[in-house]
Amino acid sequence: MTKAEQPGTGKIFVDILQAIILALVVNVVIYFLFVVPSQVDGPSMLPNLHDKDLLFADKVIQWLGQTQVGASLDYNYKRGDIIIFDEAEISLVKRIIAAPGDTIKFENDKIYMNDKVITEKYIPEGVPTHLPSGNLALLAEGESLNIPENNYFVMGDNRTNSKDSRFKDIGLIPRERIKGRVFIRFWPLEKFGLIQRGDYTEQ
Repeated sequence: MTKAEQPGTGKIFVDILQAIILALVVNVVIYFLFVVPSQVDGPSMLPNLHDKDLLFADKVIQWLGQTQVGASLDYNYKRGDIIIFDEAEISLVKRIIAAPGDTIKFENDKIYMNDKVITEKYIPEGVPTHLPSGNLALLAEGESLNIPENNYFVMGDNRTNSKDSRFKDIGLIPRERIKGRVFIRFWPLEKFGLIQRGDYTEQ
């Protein structure tokens, strides 16, 4: 290439600027169409998520999960998922404990799912799960509750300090109020990483 044919500084600058703009546009599209940012507010998800943790949630599952494509990929909300949902004009972060079709019961500080005691591996061993006292509770001790279609029973991992579906004024969470499934924590940097579905056993 002769000197006359070499690209000028101006053209190189334009090419770099175009690449930066394209990258920004792609990131904006991803941000608004595919992910939901959120911040943990308070101690209700301890010890797994902490106050002020910043999260991204997968938004695609919200509209693809109930389609044939979602079914073929086994891609939908499930027990153990951490979700973000709207509650009284704020966003809350909780974990799905019971999904549509499940029957949940609380008895002797244990959770019964479909008549089996569940042991949640994502919370410290031996932590009891109490129901709120009096008329604050959604259901009574020993009472079974069947989760209807398009609804979810959610709780915080910090069972002694979480306002969740156990409370009558929160109750079951309709699917249309869910914003997405948490899949990554991006702040603080030392805790950066993927958020997996919570594991549990039944007996």
